[in-house]
Amino acid sequence: MQSPAAYKRELVRRMNAKDLEGTLELIADDAVYFWSNGSAMFGKTAIAQALQQNFETIRNDTYETREVTWLVETNDTAVCIFRFQWQGEIDGKAAAGRGRGASVLKLIDGQWRTIHENLSQGHWRNTGK
Repeated sequence: MQSPAAYKRELVRRMNAKDLEGTLELIADDAVYFWSNGSAMFGKTAIAQALQQNFETIRNDTYETREVTWLVETNDTAVCIFRFQWQGEIDGKAAAGRGRGASVLKLIDGQWRTIHENLSQGHWRNTGK
């Protein structure tokens, strides 16, 4: 079985590849996402719509997670916090964002799935980054 850390890396890889179907395979049906722009998505259908919009709107983009720190890791639950950043182009103009995040993973039918993701603005560890 894949480790939670390997799962998180694979999720980011699929997002960077703009693989909507592959990304959604890693998200629980009843997941809840809160994004740093203030949006809240309840359930995979709402998350799929938001991801699709991002994939279509942001061009030449990259999304990275850094300093992933696992707070909880049991046989069926894992929780991590991390720094994130993205950059790309929107309407032909450079765009970027960064912040901090938290992910809650649950083992469902033998596979890790994201059940909650919370991205927010603010400093990471008071470093100003």
